[in-house]
Amino acid sequence: MNNFISVNRLKENLKEVVILDVRFDLHDKEYGQKKYKEEHIDGSFFIDLDRDLAGVKKEHGGSRPLPEMGEFIEKIERLGITKDSSIVVYDEEMVTAARAFWMFKYIGHEDIKILDGGYAQWVKEGGRVTEEETPLPENSRYDFEIQNDIYAEINEVKEGILDKDISLVECRSHERYLGLNEPFYSKPGHIPTALCIDSKSLLKDGKVRSIDELKEIFRRLDKYKNIVFSCGSGVNASLDYAVYSEFFSNGKVYIGSYSDWTSYPENPIEIKDEN
Repeated sequence: MNNFISVNRLKENLKEVVILDVRFDLHDKEYGQKKYKEEHIDGSFFIDLDRDLAGVKKEHGGSRPLPEMGEFIEKIERLGITKDSSIVVYDEEMVTAARAFWMFKYIGHEDIKILDGGYAQWVKEGGRVTEEETPLPENSRYDFEIQNDIYAEINEVKEGILDKDISLVECRSHERYLGLNEPFYSKPGHIPTALCIDSKSLLKDGKVRSIDELKEIFRRLDKYKNIVFSCGSGVNASLDYAVYSEFFSNGKVYIGSYSDWTSYPENPIEIKDEN
C-alpha cells in the first residue's frame, strides 16, 4: 500500500526517513508528550494533535480546526523537514497519525506514510525504542502549496445533502451515528444523508485490513463522484481518507466535522439506522 508502511520496511529505511510520534489521548491532553518522554521509536520527533495539528477552537470551525498554516510550517521547519523528506507518522491506533498524514497532504507533501499497526506493532516486532529525545537538526525551508481539493468546507457539506453525486461519510462509531451514544457533543446523531463507515472497521487486529476487504467496504461509494469524510473533529475522518485514497482520488475531509455542524443551531440532525 502507498499510504502505509510495515514495521519491517521502516526498519530497513530508518536512516532515510523523518519519524513523527503523534500519540494522543482525548481524556489526557498531556498523554502523548508523557509517553514520548518515557519511550519512543528511536530517532522520532513528537508533534501534538492539539498544539501542532489543530488551531484554536472558536464558536464555529469545529473542535480541532486547521492551525495557522504559517505556525505549522515553522514547526516542521524546526524539525528539518523539506518537501523532499520521506516522513513516517505513528501513534497507537493510526487515527491521530492519519490527521498528521492528511495535514501533510494538505500542504502538498507527497512522501508520507502511516506506520501500519502503530507503536504497539513496532514494539511487538522488536523495533528499537529509546527515552532519549531526538536532537533537532538545522532549520529547513518548506515551500508549501495548499491542496484545497482534499478539504471540504461546511457549504460543500450542505450541498452534499442535496446532491446525489456527493456522498457524505460518517466515520464515528455506528452507535454515535445512530444517536445512541454521544460522549462529546450536545446533539446526538449525524449529518443528514451521511453513510456510516466507522474508521475502526477499516482495521483488523490493529492493522489495516486487506486490499480486498477494503474494496468491499468502499464499494457502496462507487456510484458517487465526490466523497466527503466527516467525524467529530476531523481526526477519525482522516483515517478513512488515508485508506480510501489508496484506491480513489475523489475523497475530502470536512475538518470541522460534526463539532462544526452542530455549532449552527439551524443545521438539521438525523437519527436513524442506514442499513
